Amino acid sequence: MTQTTQRRDFADLVSLLAAERDAYALTLSLSRGQERVFLKGGARSLMKIIARKQTVIDGLALIDKALSVYTADWNATLTALPALARKEVGALVAEIGEIIDALMQSERGIANVVANKRDETSARIRNLGQRRGAASAYGKGALAATGRLLDREG
Repeated sequence: MTQTTQRRDFADLVSLLAAERDAYALTLSLSRGQERVFLKGGARSLMKIIARKQTVIDGLALIDKALSVYTADWNATLTALPALARKEVGALVAEIGEIIDALMQSERGIANVVANKRDETSARIRNLGQRRGAASAYGKGALAATGRLLDREG
């Protein structure tokens, strides 16, 4: 690999890694916004955030495909880079890893919020069903007898 090719490849690699980092950071931001919007109950806003996240994820797939030239043999890629370039690439990769960790934590938080809302809604539905059963059990017959007692007819 010539020095010019090496510089061009390094610039391309750094550019792709920076784009990947930025895309993951945007996805993290959207993920955090998704949780807030979900808690407020804004379905339209929630759908917009989810659509935007999907667009960013689609972009990440394209970046990943472009990076595959470098990541197919990552050790060879790193070995071909000068020490300072390796350090810069390593820092970008570490930053991407931290963002991915935070993103996973945020997504787990969303899953917990959704599960809690689901359980809360299920409990409300069960409670309504129990109330409806109680109302029908003490409904017409019980009310008729109560009416006679209150009217002092029975």
